[in-house]
Amino acid sequence: MNAALRTTLGWVAAVLLNLGAVLFVVGLIVPRSGDTSILAVGIGMLVAGLIVGAVWLYGSRRAGR
Repeated sequence: MNAALRTTLGWVAAVLLNLGAVLFVVGLIVPRSGDTSILAVGIGMLVAGLIVGAVWLYGSRRAGR
């Protein structure tokens, strides 16, 4: 995995985790409105961030060899 892809994956993982955490907290505070809850979107973004972060971590470990 080249350096540019590793850097991009790291940034995407960080953004997804940060936005997911903020939306999770907001979803706990703000009452539910509409079909989709902010809490569910936050949890989804956290899961997506964890997946991208795991790929980034795997790629970083393989690059060090």
